[in-house]
Amino acid sequence: MLKEKDMAILAGCELFRGIEEAELPDALRWLSTTEKTYQKGEMVFMIGDTMTHAGIVLEGTVSVSFLDESDNSVNMNVFSQGNLFGESLAYLGGNKSPVQMEANSKCRIAFFDFKAVMSAKEYARGYQATLTANLLRDFARQNFFLNRKLRIMSQKRLRDRVKVYLRGQGIAPDGLICVPFSRNEWAEFMGVNRSALSRELSNMQTEGILEVVGKDVRLLDKSFLQS
Repeated sequence: MLKEKDMAILAGCELFRGIEEAELPDALRWLSTTEKTYQKGEMVFMIGDTMTHAGIVLEGTVSVSFLDESDNSVNMNVFSQGNLFGESLAYLGGNKSPVQMEANSKCRIAFFDFKAVMSAKEYARGYQATLTANLLRDFARQNFFLNRKLRIMSQKRLRDRVKVYLRGQGIAPDGLICVPFSRNEWAEFMGVNRSALSRELSNMQTEGILEVVGKDVRLLDKSFLQS
């Protein structure tokens, strides 16, 4: 049973953007929405699991990873409150997941079944067309994310990988850039080891390019991202 605060979170998600508050409960029923709680370290799904539902994180954070040739877990992304995941596989229906997802903390997730969207030949309600358009926009954002990831991985120098990554993050007026990863997760995301990333960040701090603020970064030399 979704709580009132959950409804507020879902209303603010891109998937439901433009849908009237009064129509949201009907939209959730159209998607056969369910909710499930996971404990820290529990797997939301495993590699090879058949994906039939997409999800939105209501509480906590979850990480997505794949296994390399040595069966080591390699982080791909972290999803926090309000983030949508698994939509492509869910929309295709019945495909096996090439990645796995683990709860980083106690978390709750709302799951959606896109069968109604896939089978709709016409829309009886306005929210149905809006939701479908939002889903298409989300697929476009996914494509942009994958292209950005490819661009990061194609850089030969670690400093250039850091630069391309930071360019894609939102920069606050004071130069603060939010990094939603731990240092180890960030290193895995960029395809390098943790010590190499820490060493490069330390060098960049010494050179006055940036400073590390907890998990985040404050850009001191804004020309770095422009060069």
